[in-house]
Amino acid sequence: MRQLLCLFLYLGLFSAEAVVYDETEIHRELNQTELHQSSQVYLTRYFTAKKPEQVVDELLLANLLPIQKEYILHQLLIAISQQPPQAFHQYVIDLMKTYKPVANRMADEAHTPVAIFNLRSKAHGIENIWLAYRTEQRFSQLFNKSTSEAVLAIKAVITAQSRPQWLGVKNSIAALTQSQLVELNQYLLSQVKANDGLDQLISHVGLISANEALISKALRSEQTTIREYTLRKLPQSLTQESAKNFLMQAVTKGQDSKFSVSMLHQFSDDEAVKALLINQLSNKAMADSAAFSLSQSSDVTLPERLKRRYLQSDNAIEQNHILLALKLNKSDAAKLAITDIQAQIQKNPKQNQWLKSFEGGAQ
Repeated sequence: MRQLLCLFLYLGLFSAEAVVYDETEIHRELNQTELHQSSQVYLTRYFTAKKPEQVVDELLLANLLPIQKEYILHQLLIAISQQPPQAFHQYVIDLMKTYKPVANRMADEAHTPVAIFNLRSKAHGIENIWLAYRTEQRFSQLFNKSTSEAVLAIKAVITAQSRPQWLGVKNSIAALTQSQLVELNQYLLSQVKANDGLDQLISHVGLISANEALISKALRSEQTTIREYTLRKLPQSLTQESAKNFLMQAVTKGQDSKFSVSMLHQFSDDEAVKALLINQLSNKAMADSAAFSLSQSSDVTLPERLKRRYLQSDNAIEQNHILLALKLNKSDAAKLAITDIQAQIQKNPKQNQWLKSFEGGAQ
C-alpha cells in the first residue's frame, strides 16, 4: 500500500502542469486567514505525529490550490530549518529536493514563469545547514580530544572544498576557549608548513587571532585566492597601522602587488601610502590600480601635488594615470588641477582623448 501511495505521489509531483499567478492573485491567496490557520494545523500535526511522513503525504494529496499547498510546504521547510537535524525530517527533505514547482509567477524582466516558492533550493539549503551543524559538533569534540587530530581532519574538509563543512569548522573554532585557540595558533605556527593543504585554515586562524606570524605564513600560500582573501581581511583583523604596513610590504615584496595597490585605497590619506602609490603611476602593471587608490584620497592638497608631477613628467603612462586619478577624484581641487593643465593636454591629442574617455569627475 505504501509503495502504491509513493508511486501516486511521484506521478502527481512530477506531472502536474504549472499554474501562473499574477501579483494580485498571489497577494490575495497568501493573505487568507484560512491558509495561515491550515498551515499551522499541518505544522502542529507534523511535529507531533508518530509518523510525520504520513502528514506530508496527506498534504501533497490534499485538495488545495497549488499556491496554497506550496505555501504550507515552504512554511514546513522553514520550521524544519530552525530545528536540529533529526532523521524523520529526511523524508520531506528528499521529496522537496526533486519537487517540481506548480505555483509560478512571471519574472519581472525575463517574462518567463518562475516558482513562487523555491522548495528545491530550500530543501538543499536545509541539508547544508545540517551538514554545517554536524561538522561543528564533530570538530568541537575533536578539538576537545586533540588539536593535531582536529587539524588533520580539517585538511580533509579543505581538500573536499565543501562550503557547509568549512562553515562548520569555522563555527567550531569560534567556540574554542582562549586556551584552545592559543594551542591551535601555536600548533599551526610550529607544526604546519605553508602550502601543505592547510593554508585556508592558517589564514582564518591568523585573521581571527590577529596573529601576524600566521598571517605572514598565509601570504606565502601558492593559492592566489587565499593570499587575496587574507589581504582583503587585514583591516578588519589588525590595527590600521599593521594592516597598512602589510599591504605596503605586499606591494614591494609580495606576489600580489597589483591587488595590494588597489587595497591601499583605504589608506590613501596616509603620506607613506600616497608616496608609494604615486611612484606606481609610471608602472604599466600597477598604474590603473594606483590611480584608483589615489582618487579615493580626501587630501585636498593631493591634486596640486599630482598636477606638479604631471607637468614635470615625460612618461606618457604616468601622465595618463595622473589624469585618471584626477578625473576619478571628483573634488573641486581635482577639477582645478585639470583646468590648470588643460592647455598642455590640448597640445597632446592622445592625452586629451584619454581624459575625455572617462565620464563624470572633473571637466
